[in-house]
Amino acid sequence: MKTIIALCALLMALTASLSHANKVEVIVPASTWEFNIKYGLLHNETARLSPNEQGIAQQLRPLLEGGDYRQAWQLLSKVNTKKTSAALAQAKGQVAMQLDNTKAAIAALQDALNKRPDLIPSIRALAGAYLKEGNYPQSLKYLSQALQLGDQDASMFAQMAYSSMQQNQPHAAVAGFRQALFLAPENKDYQRSLLWALTEAGNTDEANALVQQMIEQSPNDSKLWLHLAQIQLAANEQTAALTSMEIAYRLGDNTVTNLLLSAQLHLSHGDTEQAVKLLSKVIKSGPRKYHEKVLQALALLISKDYRGDAGKLVKTLSGSAKKLSAKNQSLLLTYQGQLAEQNKNTSQAEKHYRRAISLNATNGSALLRLGSLLLSKNRLQRADLYLTRASAIKQYREQALLLRAQLAIDQNNYAKAIDMLNKAYKHNPTRRDLIANIQQLEQLQRAL
Repeated sequence: MKTIIALCALLMALTASLSHANKVEVIVPASTWEFNIKYGLLHNETARLSPNEQGIAQQLRPLLEGGDYRQAWQLLSKVNTKKTSAALAQAKGQVAMQLDNTKAAIAALQDALNKRPDLIPSIRALAGAYLKEGNYPQSLKYLSQALQLGDQDASMFAQMAYSSMQQNQPHAAVAGFRQALFLAPENKDYQRSLLWALTEAGNTDEANALVQQMIEQSPNDSKLWLHLAQIQLAANEQTAALTSMEIAYRLGDNTVTNLLLSAQLHLSHGDTEQAVKLLSKVIKSGPRKYHEKVLQALALLISKDYRGDAGKLVKTLSGSAKKLSAKNQSLLLTYQGQLAEQNKNTSQAEKHYRRAISLNATNGSALLRLGSLLLSKNRLQRADLYLTRASAIKQYREQALLLRAQLAIDQNNYAKAIDMLNKAYKHNPTRRDLIANIQQLEQLQRAL
């Protein structure tokens, strides 16, 4: 007897943010599970064909038994289910489901139920059709009807639980998946689904116990290790989560977001070498949308003076520079300039900053750093030019104004320095320390 299968993907889209480890969740690959409708096509025990429908039934049976649903649909597509028996209307709806034609399936199955409201196969098939369309309230409505009529197999409870999850009702889903698992204790997909629901419901202790049990049964399943990592991150157990993610990585998980998260966790725990290896893998295999996060990690390495590891990452990024947008290439050159400055190679730093600005004229960091570098070299006029440009960018305005004030002081131009400090204070009124500096400069100006 043929079964109709409605495929529903469990959505566990869990995103990662490079900068906040305690808020990051792990992407667990979606598991695809099947809802089997246990009633066959043209099932005689629940609804009977009328005598004048026996001819089409004889043509349909060998096609259905052979799984030739397209040819069967050729026979059924022109059948007016408003004028047929409930059995033939149901058969048309089920064939339409096999061909993912849910609109036609819903219409035919509704006609079947108009004739036989207690026809459980049509009720279940209609619930499946609405489930495939994402109409979860309607799916639950018909599943509840089937339940009231005594249909209580595992797949029905799983479908009800899935619909509850899609309506942000994880606690109701937990109960449904538990019942499904009680009726089918060996079903791995129901186990995963219960784990999903428990996690979403915030029942981390039970979720942790369940995933540990599942790992004992399937220790080489990377998805289970990722789910364990997700639970551990929720409990702020970062070291344990990192261990779980490393195991998943060794078992073949190369999800780019997970690699980024593992790199971030390695960075926060001081293993910069492993972090750089993972970030390099992201650069080589990941899409462009992740490059900015790799650049953020590079900035962190430079700020903490991990020059060797930062240099390795710069080398990898430089080798893939063509993959970077102009904006990100400009950022990379800025970081290269910072590294050169840390290594006391100011001439190379200046070249990097100039190239960065040529690629992105609004790169405030490069403008500010080049201005500061030129100021240190006493090239005051050029320094003021770049600092003026940096001060036009809100994010860098305060720093640029303060540097311009310092430049003016070096030139004994106290009036200009006072003007720059006043502008900085106006931009950021919390800098009340600037008031004292302004007053001191005013005293110096009066003394001239």
